[in-house]
Amino acid sequence: MAGTAVAVLVFVVVAVALVGLAQAGGRFDIAFLTSVYIGRLLAVSTVQAAASTVLSLALGIPLALSLARRTAFPGRRLLLGLLATATVLPGIVVVFAVVAVYGRSGLVGTALRAAGIEPGGWLYGLPGILIAHVLLNAPFCARVMLRAFESTEPEAHRLAAQLGLTGRAVFLCLDWPVIRREVPALAALVFLLCFTSFATVLALGGGPDRATLEVAIYEALRLDADFARAASLSILQLAIGVVLAGAYAAGLRRTRELPFAGRPAPRADREIPALRTLDVVVLSLASLFIVPPLLSVAAGATSLAALRDPEVAQAVVTSLAFALAAAVLATGAAVLLALAATGRGRPPVAVGLVAYVQLAVPPFTLVAGLFVVLRPVLDTASMGPPMVVLVNALMALPFCVRLVEPPLRQSEERHGRVADMLGLAGLARLRLLHWPALRAPALASFAMAASLSLGDLGVVAFFGGPDLKTLPLLLYERLGAYRTDEAAALALLLALLVFGLALLAIRGGEARADAA
Repeated sequence: MAGTAVAVLVFVVVAVALVGLAQAGGRFDIAFLTSVYIGRLLAVSTVQAAASTVLSLALGIPLALSLARRTAFPGRRLLLGLLATATVLPGIVVVFAVVAVYGRSGLVGTALRAAGIEPGGWLYGLPGILIAHVLLNAPFCARVMLRAFESTEPEAHRLAAQLGLTGRAVFLCLDWPVIRREVPALAALVFLLCFTSFATVLALGGGPDRATLEVAIYEALRLDADFARAASLSILQLAIGVVLAGAYAAGLRRTRELPFAGRPAPRADREIPALRTLDVVVLSLASLFIVPPLLSVAAGATSLAALRDPEVAQAVVTSLAFALAAAVLATGAAVLLALAATGRGRPPVAVGLVAYVQLAVPPFTLVAGLFVVLRPVLDTASMGPPMVVLVNALMALPFCVRLVEPPLRQSEERHGRVADMLGLAGLARLRLLHWPALRAPALASFAMAASLSLGDLGVVAFFGGPDLKTLPLLLYERLGAYRTDEAAALALLLALLVFGLALLAIRGGEARADAA
């Protein structure tokens, strides 16, 4: 009953937001849909998301193949750690890292000036957006695909080695089926994340010409107070999000857990000289792309004195409070939903629907709708903190459910009949049957939800102000004011906090890539 109540509550919140948008969207008509403004927004959003997805996969898949073939080389564990770090970095920290390397005052700009070339503002626009998105999503794609390649049956590689298959034959027979199985869902998810990207486009877009739907909703609400236009844009983005989430759900094909997963056999093509050379090239290029931005974040250690500002301490406390509250809310809701879905004979309808609904509803769509509904009864300042916590918890909920639901289902399948015979129910069933299997995934869920909330800029950018600042918002303001030393210190602090939570999540079980 509690799980069903949570599912109903989630759908009620979404429905209230949509009703608020529908009431405010007085200008949502055919003329508006066919306007040049909408066409430009859709074109910019689609082009940057499609290009980001293609580039992320183009780097991530070869990198995963090279790592799968080269299981032992100096620095492999370090490279895997850097991939994990890049995956969990907040968007605004990635923006700082890109500017620190490719900006006018960054490594590339300094090198160009030393060569007598004056660097222009090429970074702010589509190039900067693509670099940031690829830096964030290519490591994510590589980790997902590496796990998929490592799940191939060891006997298949042993047989390929005995048959003396060429590198091309190994790819076509063993690797291509994995790519064909995993890439549709992975591409749909990366496209959805890039299409709804906010912090990256806001900071690196370079102006209205590169605005996306998410940024346009923010500008309509925050800058123009045009609720009708924000509602129309939100409804349009919701429709697109439903289509993209449906594509992700349709392409998602889960394979059964195999006993050898994570313990791959030596690949049949690892000793082919041409592939060895190719792997060296791929690993070198990937390292050159990923390592310098991460090192630029680490360079913030030289500016740690800037963190003594009282405003920074207040932002740290606010960020941690929001993150912990959102993590508790998301993990508790995920556990209740998973318990409701794992009862004997009950299909996991609630779990799937909640996960896909939250993937389809962008954060600003929820914010815009709830803001329209609550504005007559609450002022912006008072609704800010609970709105930030609620929306961040809802956005983390699909990932948390994907972490806690499989072990609960497995526990119920193994021991559910015995528990029924013993009359275990309610809290006793949870404590004796499910909690041993749930302890580690719940810890991972809590850490993941906290890290996602800690790095969020979107919701707090709307409600933030002098009395409500988080670390991402403070970092965005320092970047905008060209206070690079303070921005470097804030980026390092935020990255360390998020990375610490990510390590806790990995200890608890799966990482963000496995949850997605």
